[in-house]
Amino acid sequence: MILVVNINPSLDIVFYTQKFQKNKVNRSYKEEMIPGGKGINVAKTLKAFGEKVKIIGFCGGSTGIILKEELNIRDIDYEFVETKGKTRFAIGIKEDKKNTFTVLNGAGNRIRNEEWEKFFKIFRENVKNSEIVIISGSVPPETPAEIYALMLKEIKNPKIIKVVDARDNVLKEALKESPDIVKPNKEEIETLLKFKLKNRNNYIQAISFLKNYNIKYPIISLGKKGALIGIENHIYKSALPPNNGIQWGTGDSFLAGFIYGLKNYKDPIKAIKLACATGYVKTKYVEITQEEQIKEIFNLENKVRVTKIY
Repeated sequence: MILVVNINPSLDIVFYTQKFQKNKVNRSYKEEMIPGGKGINVAKTLKAFGEKVKIIGFCGGSTGIILKEELNIRDIDYEFVETKGKTRFAIGIKEDKKNTFTVLNGAGNRIRNEEWEKFFKIFRENVKNSEIVIISGSVPPETPAEIYALMLKEIKNPKIIKVVDARDNVLKEALKESPDIVKPNKEEIETLLKFKLKNRNNYIQAISFLKNYNIKYPIISLGKKGALIGIENHIYKSALPPNNGIQWGTGDSFLAGFIYGLKNYKDPIKAIKLACATGYVKTKYVEITQEEQIKEIFNLENKVRVTKIY
C-alpha cells in the first residue's frame, strides 16, 4: 500500500469563465468541485495508475463532509481525524479569453492537541502496512515546522520509502531526517537556498545541497522547463516542450508519476520520464482520474528528453 499524508486538505472549487474582470460581478459557464490538497492530488493520480493508495489527515465541517463524498466517488480510501475547524476551500478560476488559471488557497484551521494525538495513532497503524509513505502539502496554521520530521522519525522500518513534498521551514526540518525522495519546486528551493536557479551551475548547487542530507533521489521540478534529479553521483535534467495549460496540481501529478515509475520500473531515469509525461498531461485537466488520461501519459513518456548535466 502507498500511504499519503495530507494534513491540510482542501475542497477545491473551479469556476470556468469566458472573461474574468477585477472589481466586477463575473459569471461562470461551468463549475467543478474536487477533493484537493497536494497529497490528495498525488493520491488521485496514483489511484488512476492502478495503485492501492490510502489518504490520512484531518477534515471537518460541511466542507469536510463534501470532501469525503468526492473521495468516495473516486473510490479512494481515506482515514481522517474529524476536527472542530472546517476543511479549507481553494478556488480556481479558468479564464478562456486570456487562457489563464488563477488560484486562491485557503489557510485552513489550527489543529488541537487531542486531534494531533488521534492522528499520530492512525499514522503509526497505517505505516505498518505501507511500502511507500508520501508526506505532502502545506500545514495548518500554528503547526510546528518540525511536524513532518516528527512523522519521519515514527517510520522505523528502513524498507519503507519515505517521500516529502513541502516548503520553507517544514521542508528544512524534514531534510534533517533524510527522506528517500524530496520534490521541492523551483520557487521553493530558491527560497530555501536564497539564490535563483538560472543556469547549470545553480542546478548543480541545488541538487548537491539536497544530496548533502543523504536524499537518495532529490528532485526539483522546474515547471514548464522540466525537472532535475540527482541519481548517485550524477545530475540529470528532463524536459518536454512547454505547455501553457492548468499548472494547478501539476507538480503533484508529476510526483505521482515518479513514484509509480520507480515502484514499477525500478529505474529512476524511466521514472523521471514518466513523471514529466504525467505532469504534462495534467496541464490539460483539473485532475487525473481516468484511464484515458493514463493512456495519454504512457504514449508520451518515451518522448521525454533526459540529459546528464553533471
